[in-house]
Amino acid sequence: MDFLYYDIRVAALIAVFYMFYRLLLSRDSLHQLNRAVLLGTAVASFVLPLCVITIHHTEVLPTAPAVNTSVAIGGSAAEVSATPWWHTALVAVYWAGVMLTIFHIIFSISKVCILIRRCERHRQADGTVIAVADGEVSPFSWMHYIVVPRSDYAHPDSAILTHEREHIRRHHSWDVLLVDILTSFQWFNPAMWMLRADLRAIHEYEADAAVLSSGVDARQYQYLLVRKAIAAAGYSVVNGINHSTLKQRITMMNIHKQNRYSWLKAMYVLPVIAVSLAVSARTVTDYKVANTAIPAASRPAVTTQKATMTHTDTTSLDRLEQKLAQKSASKFKDMLIVIDGKETSYSSLANIDPNTVSSIAIVKDKAHTAKYGAKGANGVIVVTTKKASSAEEKGETECWDAPEEMPQFKGGTAAMMQYLSQNVKYPAIAKENSVQGRVVVSFVVKADGSIADAKVVYNGAKYTPVTPREGEHKDVKIKTAVTPEEEAQAKEAVANEALRVVSSMPAWEPGKKDGKPVNVKYNIPLSFKMQ
Repeated sequence: MDFLYYDIRVAALIAVFYMFYRLLLSRDSLHQLNRAVLLGTAVASFVLPLCVITIHHTEVLPTAPAVNTSVAIGGSAAEVSATPWWHTALVAVYWAGVMLTIFHIIFSISKVCILIRRCERHRQADGTVIAVADGEVSPFSWMHYIVVPRSDYAHPDSAILTHEREHIRRHHSWDVLLVDILTSFQWFNPAMWMLRADLRAIHEYEADAAVLSSGVDARQYQYLLVRKAIAAAGYSVVNGINHSTLKQRITMMNIHKQNRYSWLKAMYVLPVIAVSLAVSARTVTDYKVANTAIPAASRPAVTTQKATMTHTDTTSLDRLEQKLAQKSASKFKDMLIVIDGKETSYSSLANIDPNTVSSIAIVKDKAHTAKYGAKGANGVIVVTTKKASSAEEKGETECWDAPEEMPQFKGGTAAMMQYLSQNVKYPAIAKENSVQGRVVVSFVVKADGSIADAKVVYNGAKYTPVTPREGEHKDVKIKTAVTPEEEAQAKEAVANEALRVVSSMPAWEPGKKDGKPVNVKYNIPLSFKMQ
């Protein structure tokens, strides 16, 4: 289907170029210019869709993304489905048309070659070859051959030979072959067939002009053309006389020479090319690293906290118990307990040997609430043991940005994108307030493949007016305007959802350095877009 989309863009360009040609140049007698315009725009129409101007937009991130994988999240989970039958049928019909058109070209060339092979051939001093055919055939030229009936060879007409030699001198057969090949890929496009016909007419105009400039009387030459047009060549790839262009050729012979500035009208191709390039331009977001990542050993264990107690003596738990006694015990029982990065129950605190504790932190801020989701809404108690602290000091928890082998979601990038698209739920408040945009989540793939330290490093979600298509988002009434507070709430909801789904990902294949699993930092941009 990608090639069909490309071919449709080609068809649109051909139609636009040809429309302007018909309006501005088709009635002019600047035949060389018109020929160049038709050939140039035909080729340009196939080339321009391949020329994509890339505009780079840089976004500064506080951490270095190891890999960027963009996943578009719509209003509902994406479904993986087979290619629709009509896609396959459309592709089959298109290529059948291409093959049929190419076969017709090959068949026509074969007929010409067979005819020339059967003819009596006479090489001329200028390099052309006159092929004398038995029977009635209208004179025509193909490559360096001029095919004439035996009666014309016995009584040669200089005007006819001059006409056909001009076709050969200007290499018109190559024009015909090129445009026929392009037409085979645009067989469904009427503009391409009209362009093809106009180019052949221009070939005749050029040959006629050469005959008249040699001193042949215009009226006698026109009578000659009428007589010769009675016999049809019957070969679609040759340059010959035919009824369909005869009237136009006679009319063109009577047109006076154009103003020398008429060629300026051909400049219409420039704005068409400019618009085509502008339409196909794309914007690519580049992430710029604000500062290089440092090993986890040199980063603080808790990024933001309201109360932090760091102890190396055996009184750590005693002081914590005193603090708990001063406040409502039920309140702290509702807090999330995290010991050495693992979530556990409140009762587990009683089983910890105070001698093994390195630090304790009580945090309750948006960063940790977003990190742990609803479980951290009432706050988080983070306990770090001496064993974990010692491992960090030894570098066992060092976090790499680009090891020798990057971590990988089990099943590859395609499986990860499918997992994210199926598990991300577009927040209702974001739908209601039409908040869309890109959210970049940074996290660490640990040596055991688990996901840790997920956090939002960029939140570009914002209010974007949208009109849903019929039948979409029926469950939510989308607002036409929102307040800054509503936008902020929706933006936070989008960030929390991105954190939730990333934190809940199954274990990855860990990254490796020197053949050993290591912790690796990884970034994923998720695009929340109301489809």
